[in-house]
Amino acid sequence: MRTATTTFAAMLGIVLITMVTGCSGGGQGGAGASPGASPSASAPVSAAPAPMDEAARLQYLIEEEKLAHDVYQRFAQIWGERIFDNIMASEVTHQQLLVPVLTSKGIADPRSSTAGVFSDPDIQRLYDQLVRQGSASVTEAYKAGVAIEQKDIADLSADLKTTTDAVTTTVLQRLLAGSQSHLQAFEAHLD
Repeated sequence: MRTATTTFAAMLGIVLITMVTGCSGGGQGGAGASPGASPSASAPVSAAPAPMDEAARLQYLIEEEKLAHDVYQRFAQIWGERIFDNIMASEVTHQQLLVPVLTSKGIADPRSSTAGVFSDPDIQRLYDQLVRQGSASVTEAYKAGVAIEQKDIADLSADLKTTTDAVTTTVLQRLLAGSQSHLQAFEAHLD
């Protein structure tokens, strides 16, 4: 009974967060974008490590969403482009969608409250690399955005193939749709 109540509470939390905050790119690009690779994306992005359990994967995913937020926050400060502010706000929603999933499964939230600081060393290296790239020019910042969203799409798609929990599947599908929209918005700025 307790598990059913916890699962219901987590689902309710997800529905409420989705209804209240939405998960769009703030008007930048539309949903349903093709997740295909962009020929103009040049950021070298390493593949995600292959954690052995669900807890590690969910912790990786929430930090990956924080990575996107923190990189876009940095680029908004450097370049003042609205797209970074808009998508950064959406990345907060992505993290909020994952929190009840972690909580319902008793999984610790690994996120630091400090921008640009990550517990996963691979994500930390990727953050440092992407900020260096995007600091060179606004075009390189857009390319870094493309690389982030392509990585998110690849990781979420892989996780959806192995996830059997209905609540987790719903959240991952929502995150995937948001990342596809963000990818389309960044690619439009590179055309």
